[in-house]
Amino acid sequence: MEEVRGIERGSYIWGRSVHNIRIERLWVDVTNGLGQKWKEFFQTLEAYDNLDVNNDSHLWLLHFLFIPLINDDAGQWAASWNHHVLGRRGEPHRSPHDMFIQGIIEHGHRGVFVESAEDQEVEDIASYGIDWNDLDDQRLLAHHNTHNPEDGDSTNPFVSNHPDSDLSHVEVPESRCPFTDTQLQSFLSDIQPLLDSSLYVDMHSRRLLWIQTLALASSRTEPNT
Repeated sequence: MEEVRGIERGSYIWGRSVHNIRIERLWVDVTNGLGQKWKEFFQTLEAYDNLDVNNDSHLWLLHFLFIPLINDDAGQWAASWNHHVLGRRGEPHRSPHDMFIQGIIEHGHRGVFVESAEDQEVEDIASYGIDWNDLDDQRLLAHHNTHNPEDGDSTNPFVSNHPDSDLSHVEVPESRCPFTDTQLQSFLSDIQPLLDSSLYVDMHSRRLLWIQTLALASSRTEPNT
């Protein structure tokens, strides 16, 4: 946003401040509808189904099995969310998809790079874009505090319009395939009947997928296998 529209214009609200109510409300929906169930799912595998998060081979199998399923699940959730109706004070209730189409009708189709952007006078960038009506929404604040425990003084909405140096970062390790080429082909042949994603529409069936494939993978890497 700053590259396209310039700095110090309030085009983007940096950081995890609760005054960015719109994105915080969306994160609540993402967590409740998608993220929480997958987090609890992986915690269950670790607690009861022999997932070892320090085992590189386990991480490889985890990525192999569940990244496609997570992507499918996220796509379905996003499609559903984009078509659900949002309540807006003083405006017609519309879905995000309808608002997007309405914006195209009113302003024309365009990409990120706008040929000529009108400068907008912003008196106080620090408070620009704050939804004061929802700033004290306890549901949003509880979600924010749970997922941002080190956010400093979250009671002060007036923060610098610059990125924090300690923003959350998750390093996803590269996982190395534990199989030789021959073992991998044999393993893929064994699990092919299990890889129909339409069979895994709930977390219980996905848990069984992990248990079965972990057993097969372990047998393939045993000596003389």
